[in-house]
Amino acid sequence: MHKELLLKAFTKVREELVSEGINSPSNNQCAKELSSIISKSFSYGDRRLRDYYKKAKSRTDGDIDIPQQQVILALAQYLGYKDYVDFQNQSCLKKDTKEITAETDFNNRQEKEVMTDGGSNNQRRNNRYFWITISISFLLIISFFGYAFFTKQKWMEWEETHYVEASYDSEKLREGNLKVYKEERIAGFKKVTPNCDSKFFNDDGSVRIWYGKNKDGDLEYFTSYELHPLTGKTLKPITRYMIGKYICK
Repeated sequence: MHKELLLKAFTKVREELVSEGINSPSNNQCAKELSSIISKSFSYGDRRLRDYYKKAKSRTDGDIDIPQQQVILALAQYLGYKDYVDFQNQSCLKKDTKEITAETDFNNRQEKEVMTDGGSNNQRRNNRYFWITISISFLLIISFFGYAFFTKQKWMEWEETHYVEASYDSEKLREGNLKVYKEERIAGFKKVTPNCDSKFFNDDGSVRIWYGKNKDGDLEYFTSYELHPLTGKTLKPITRYMIGKYICK
């Protein structure tokens, strides 16, 4: 599923570039932006990403192979998944749901054909009762698992500078303010206010601070690579240029 992973990553980064005011960003621009995001922990050139993208677009059937596991992990996390396995599981779940929906639509069409083709009143009545029973059973199953998920699942919400555990609230969930609980975000994802004396890089050169704009367009800084807690946009790794221009003025 490397092909699907890469195409989705390019689609997302293209949408982000458009939202930043770049009209019709090219594949080269998308590859460079994606490379800068991936390179937060290791160096990876935009040319290779562009070559993989061309191969993925030209190949109508079959998958492509991206041998670097670090790249696969970075792309999956950029799309909001825990890792590549999580991406595979979620993609398979969506495909299964589509197949079930397609099968249900087919069965509904079959039922309508039977009803219009004629037959005895008893047969039509039996078919109607059968599908009503199936529909009710399906709704009951969905309701049961939905109730179990939402009541037993742990949740968290953003509180000024960090995530805190929160109780389930349907309105907050609908507004996007309630998120599934993640221990690593509770423990390690904080909003900070860095200055010239802050440590922006580890000894090996990897980034310690990420940044992104809030809804008012102001820059904010965080301690981990995640999505911005309020805008949902992917945070970017700090650079020496950003430090000099916006922090150490």
